[in-house]
Amino acid sequence: MKMKIKTLIIVLMVCISLNAQKKKNGTIFIEHPAFDVVENLHSAMNSNDSDALSKIIADDFRGVAGDQMNKDAKPQTKAEFIQQVKNNHEISKYFNIRQSSNGYPDAVEYKDENFSGTWVYSWEYFTAVGGTTGIDYSQPRHTQYVVNKDNQITFARYYLNQYPYSQTSNSQMEMKDGDVYSHHSNINTVRRFVKAFQYNDDENLFVDFAENVNVNGLFNDWGSDPMNLDGLKSGFKTFKSNYKINSVDNMWIKFFKIESDSNFVQSWWRLSVTRKKDGKEIVFPVMFNHTFNDDGKIVRHWESWNEAKLQ
Repeated sequence: MKMKIKTLIIVLMVCISLNAQKKKNGTIFIEHPAFDVVENLHSAMNSNDSDALSKIIADDFRGVAGDQMNKDAKPQTKAEFIQQVKNNHEISKYFNIRQSSNGYPDAVEYKDENFSGTWVYSWEYFTAVGGTTGIDYSQPRHTQYVVNKDNQITFARYYLNQYPYSQTSNSQMEMKDGDVYSHHSNINTVRRFVKAFQYNDDENLFVDFAENVNVNGLFNDWGSDPMNLDGLKSGFKTFKSNYKINSVDNMWIKFFKIESDSNFVQSWWRLSVTRKKDGKEIVFPVMFNHTFNDDGKIVRHWESWNEAKLQ
């Protein structure tokens, strides 16, 4: 009994200690007039209305990038913010910023005097496409705004993926990313595979495929898991049970040795088949992409062809 009492006392002391560690420093609002200020900001940015922006942005405005690593970087000024909006409309297309459809803002009024004003934590979606490069900058964005008592924005901190922007300067020039081969041992491997298919040589059809080959193509739904080697074998078997192969003629084949990604062979073929159920001849194009490992085995098989042609 004494042990139970001691245990109860310890539990109560822990609970009291935990409660004592809590200290409220403000209130979070799901509805707040500051939200209207941010919405008005978005509207002014989307319409490139400099006069409206000048009224919404405070004279002492400071804007910072949340992922900025430069310790000497100076905050963005009001004039610089307005000019940036103008530049976005001039050098990009489809500029738009809005609240994210799967999130909502929170307004926080801190008691701490170091956090004066109302903070709005805004979950946004930013849209823009480079006017000359075609690079799509569109992405979710998180911004923390501070709205003062005059309903002006005095501070903004932005978080977004900078990778598309890092590609902009590269896209203004020509950059080499590997070599293209018209003749290569990997090209020979693809030719042997296709010709084994044409001449119904099941013994050699998949001899150059790795056991863990990744199989995908336009036959698959976006985001669905790829097939494996057994699935590929089954698919070819089903196809040959319904169609007689007349010819498979190569129209184009190249090996791409890529510096920034996996090497692959891309090939285009003119495929002629006869549908067994009615004897109709059908001719259609097929495109393959094949990726290889260091042992020369195919580790990725991608196929593209119009299934409607076979109907």
